[in-house]
Amino acid sequence: EAIHLARDFGYVCETEFPSRQVAEYLCRQHTDPSDQYRRKELILSTKQITKELMDLLNQDRSPLCNTRPQIILEPNIQRHLTHFSLITHGFGSPAIVAALTAIQNFLNESLKYLDKMYPTSVTSMSDGKSKDMDKQK
Repeated sequence: EAIHLARDFGYVCETEFPSRQVAEYLCRQHTDPSDQYRRKELILSTKQITKELMDLLNQDRSPLCNTRPQIILEPNIQRHLTHFSLITHGFGSPAIVAALTAIQNFLNESLKYLDKMYPTSVTSMSDGKSKDMDKQK
């Protein structure tokens, strides 16, 4: 049941969270063009750290029901993830990944909005770094 709930929650976060609307609303709150470069750099950094956490949680091989998947993480981190999984009945890590997916979508939409509203000032200053960050996706 918890696994099914986590899958449903993931689907809803992916498809129904209003990422674009929230991104546009929050970006409109910061209208000073001189702040937009810094904002874009913060968004790119946040995307990278969020992706690292998602990648780690997606490698979690905690036992679910009667399955014991082959462990691929170091035992010292897998032990803690397994404990978290057990006390959340398997819902914890998938729910966090689902929420982080919604955040990633929001960050992507924020970047799109900034690129649309400030095409030269924001993009030209960070082209090299932005392309490097995109490769790491």
